Amino acid sequence: MRALGALLVLWGAGLFCLLRRREGLLPLRMGQAIAAELAILRYQICICRRPLPEICEELSGPLWTSLGRRLREAADRTLPDCWAEAVSELPPPLDGYLASLGPLLPAGGERLAAAIEETREELTRFLRAERVRQAEQGRITAALCLSGACLLILVLM
Repeated sequence: MRALGALLVLWGAGLFCLLRRREGLLPLRMGQAIAAELAILRYQICICRRPLPEICEELSGPLWTSLGRRLREAADRTLPDCWAEAVSELPPPLDGYLASLGPLLPAGGERLAAAIEETREELTRFLRAERVRQAEQGRITAALCLSGACLLILVLM
C-alpha cells in the first residue's frame, strides 16, 4: 500500500510539472505562430493589396479569429480600435509587441511593411530569450516537483 501511495504522489508531481510546462509554453507557441502569420499579413496587405477581413478569414490563429469577428461586428469602431481589442486578448508579453501595429493598419504601404518587419524582429528576439528562460524554468520546476514529492513520501512513511 505504501508503494502505491508513493507512486501516486510521484505521478501527481510529474503531472503537475507537465501541466505547468505546457501552460508556460503557451506564449512561446502563440508568439511563433504570430511571427509567421505577420509575414503573411505583410505580403497580403502590402504586396497583394487584399482587404484585412479576407486575410483574417484565411489565417487561423486566435488573434485573427478575434480580429475578423470584431471587424464584422464593427459598427462605429475603427480598425485600430478593433486591433487593440483583439491584441488585448493575447498573453501579456505578446500584446505589447503587437499593439503598435494598430494605428498603421489603415495606412498600409511601406510604413506598415517596415513596422511589421520591426515587430517580427522584436518578437523573434523575445522568442529566443523566452526559449532559454523556459528551459531553465522547466528544469527548476521539475526539480522542485520531484523533491517536493520525495519529501512528502518521506514524511508520510
